[in-house]
Amino acid sequence: MDHPDRDRIIAEQMGWTHLLEDNDGENEEWLDEFDMDEVEEGDAWKRLTGYEPTDFDQFEDLPLYQKAHDFAVDAKKMLNKSFADRDDESIQTFSRYVTIPPAKIAGGFGFGFDRDSIGGNIANCKRGLNAANKVLDALYKIGEKELFDRELYLEYYGRAKEIRDELGIYIVELRERFSRGIS
Repeated sequence: MDHPDRDRIIAEQMGWTHLLEDNDGENEEWLDEFDMDEVEEGDAWKRLTGYEPTDFDQFEDLPLYQKAHDFAVDAKKMLNKSFADRDDESIQTFSRYVTIPPAKIAGGFGFGFDRDSIGGNIANCKRGLNAANKVLDALYKIGEKELFDRELYLEYYGRAKEIRDELGIYIVELRERFSRGIS
């Protein structure tokens, strides 16, 4: 770890010769083989899911945040109106975790998108993704127990799944920004 040539040693051991400066043009050959069109075609799946880049000035403008926030507000209102006295563990779990994804998206946004701080953004969003998965698990149990009428259950499960999936895509986009060093 403290060796002065640790980067070169690691690159050699891993076979990453294209990263070594004294490799007599091998780096240029490797770059010539890299086809940017293939990378862009590989990202087409994101656009098909409704993915949009994250070029917003404030977290409130981020469509994913808006969707997660609106869902949390609607869920809390519905639970307070219809299930105020319910002691069911799955409803309590749903209620406890439904507000976490928008909070973590907003908190992550506060870290920004610069290479030196995007890790905090990713970590926050991963915590939001974990909470979104718990919301889905709780909703699944609610559905099994038939605690919501079928139509209400399908609506909330669909919305929760959409938020969870979009949050996963957002994390992938943040990781790509980190790996490319884009701010």
